[in-house]
Amino acid sequence: MLRSAILWPVGIIFLTALLLLPLIYELFQVVKWSDHSYQVLAETRTCENLVLSTQNDVRGYLLTGDPVFVNSYDASRTQSDEAFGRLKALVQDNSEQSIRADDLHQAAKTWFENAKTLISHRAQNIPVNGDWVKMSKSLLDDLRAKFDKFADVEEDLRDARHYRLQKMKQALAYAGGGLVILLSLTVAHLVRKRMMELDASYRAALDAIEHRRAALARSEADLEEQKERLRVTLTSIGDGVIVTDPSGRILLMNHESERLTGWPYVEAMHQSLSTVFRIINQKTRLAEEDLLGKIVQKKKVLGLANETLLLSRSGEEWPIEDSAAPICDATGNILGVVVVFHVPRFLSNQGSPEKTVTEKGPESGR
Repeated sequence: MLRSAILWPVGIIFLTALLLLPLIYELFQVVKWSDHSYQVLAETRTCENLVLSTQNDVRGYLLTGDPVFVNSYDASRTQSDEAFGRLKALVQDNSEQSIRADDLHQAAKTWFENAKTLISHRAQNIPVNGDWVKMSKSLLDDLRAKFDKFADVEEDLRDARHYRLQKMKQALAYAGGGLVILLSLTVAHLVRKRMMELDASYRAALDAIEHRRAALARSEADLEEQKERLRVTLTSIGDGVIVTDPSGRILLMNHESERLTGWPYVEAMHQSLSTVFRIINQKTRLAEEDLLGKIVQKKKVLGLANETLLLSRSGEEWPIEDSAAPICDATGNILGVVVVFHVPRFLSNQGSPEKTVTEKGPESGR
């Protein structure tokens, strides 16, 4: 849900950017062409000024005959050719303006040829012909008119592009603002929805955890109650009961087993079964075989052999009858062993075994 709450807004922002991209690209193109018109107009003024400056150079040379004016004329003409070349390159995308630029350049060349003729006549001291002067003026006036026409057309293009630029800016502002508002509302709605879903899921998880915790607490209470009931039951049994884990370590003893073995439960806890429950054969006085090992191996209830004695911690010997059984889970794995034993009934109400033998001696003799 958190990933969705993040990815959805990012995706919408990316989509919005894609929608605005063509509009932004078009705006940049309009700006580019608007700047292009300003460049064309600036280059036009440069060409016009260079051509008109040669008029002053020609006039100065005709009046004074000073070669400085001729050098200035030659420099202006060279710069003029370069400027017209740049102007043609700028308007080559516009066929009509390109034709006008060629016409302007041709008119400028005609003017330059006429001016060159006037300079040549003055250098040879040939009187200036009035017709040539009138022709020069006519050529110059025509050139100015062509420059004005060319500039008017380019200014109209500039104004149209500028107007389009303003419209594009407005469209971009309205579209961008609308999309931003829509984006904000959409993102806010999606984030709120996802956060509400996340909150509901979180609360549901907390409720589930609380229910499980309560159920676990009840289960633990029931388990403790069952354990206590089992402990009371085992400790209340008249026979001795010892419970071990699979390795033979004592886990539980009742009161009767404590009395017969002489081991208090708190001391016998985690002791090995063979240490607490020491049994021997009454006749041979040999220790019985490993009881735990036989139970684990055979996985069935086993009884002790007859004439088995239990050696208590205090040195007393008790003739006992007992049985031992494995404790298995549902899959048959051994969880431990339970040993149940008791003193035969005819000896259970008497004292120690030694006392029993002493008291029976006279009766046997009689």
